[in-house]
Amino acid sequence: MAPPGSPSPFTVGGPMLNMIFQSASDGNLSLFKRLVVILDMGRGRLKETVEALRVEDAGLLQGLGALHVAAIRGRLEVCRYLVEELHVDVNGVDKGGRTCLFFAILSKDVGIAKYLLDHGANPNKVNNDGISPLHQATVSGDCEAVKLLLAKGAYVDPVASCGTPLHCAATEGHADILKILLDHNADRNKMVDGKTPLIAAVDADSRNCMLLLIRAGADAKGALTYAAENLHSEKLVSTDFVNCIMEDVAANRVVPDADEPVFKKKIRAAGFKKLANHSFKEKDYLAAAGSYSVAMILDPEDATVYSNRSVCLLLMGEGDKALIDANECRKMRPDWPKACYRQGAALMLLKDYKGACQRFLEGLKLDPANTEIEDALRKAYDAMRDVLDSEHKG
Repeated sequence: MAPPGSPSPFTVGGPMLNMIFQSASDGNLSLFKRLVVILDMGRGRLKETVEALRVEDAGLLQGLGALHVAAIRGRLEVCRYLVEELHVDVNGVDKGGRTCLFFAILSKDVGIAKYLLDHGANPNKVNNDGISPLHQATVSGDCEAVKLLLAKGAYVDPVASCGTPLHCAATEGHADILKILLDHNADRNKMVDGKTPLIAAVDADSRNCMLLLIRAGADAKGALTYAAENLHSEKLVSTDFVNCIMEDVAANRVVPDADEPVFKKKIRAAGFKKLANHSFKEKDYLAAAGSYSVAMILDPEDATVYSNRSVCLLLMGEGDKALIDANECRKMRPDWPKACYRQGAALMLLKDYKGACQRFLEGLKLDPANTEIEDALRKAYDAMRDVLDSEHKG
């Protein structure tokens, strides 16, 4: 509802046309009726007279009818007169193909929208760009309008260039609306222009939307692959996203297809390694470990992934798990000094200094010039000696 005295955008055309649209905009029903009768000139064709009235030249507002104007301005009495007495077409459109319902949604006037729907407005009529009222309500973040439209029979998955309403909710970060759509069985895996709603949420970094979609059974494998292949240097997938996938659905959704070529699996694995490396640089070790885990599933023969995940686990204080990965790495590449180093580092965290010394020494034998391993061996010896001294004094 516009405040009294607020300026109106509908002052276009000749004086009579201006006055009629202004009265509809102001909600001055008595004046509107008088002007329509005058314009009809006694022909008794008030409905046709009103329907022929159109905003002549107002940019994006071109082609609006009187009912559009009344709906935009929240003038319920004018809407009632037009719809119930004159029987004006409630689904008439402007030059852009927009109905009065579309404008009521755009104006976030749920009362007007409900009235129009109760009197025959089509909840699924799209504009010239394929945008439905449900798309508009979703983009506007209007939960009540979304609920109203769905209750009145709006199709939950109309497709436009922006995707479905679920895509729009994910892009805008409207988790509350996204949940409403999911509760009405919106297609969580609908692909539009190569993107699912979950991919749209990844692009927008809409964490709550990501989690809702994942828990609703969205295609985590596809979204993770997209995230890995389209990673930008300054954009990371959230820890919650990766962990939710790994804990809740990864076992069922990231396992490669049996007939997928090996080289494709390796390409996808490389993408997840890239994703993990970026997370690691940001010190997001939990997310990095999750992405390394996916890479491991796709390419289980890559020893570097076990080595890298071991580091992540080590930095998170998970010594036992870090040692398991380090041991697996060593089995795969027994002649790799770094594998020995990873074993030693995990044993140091577990306070097994003797075992750490042994692994560091093995690594140094493989690479005598490696100063990093040499320093680590010295620290392990010092720690072991301190423990022995303490036990001797005790």
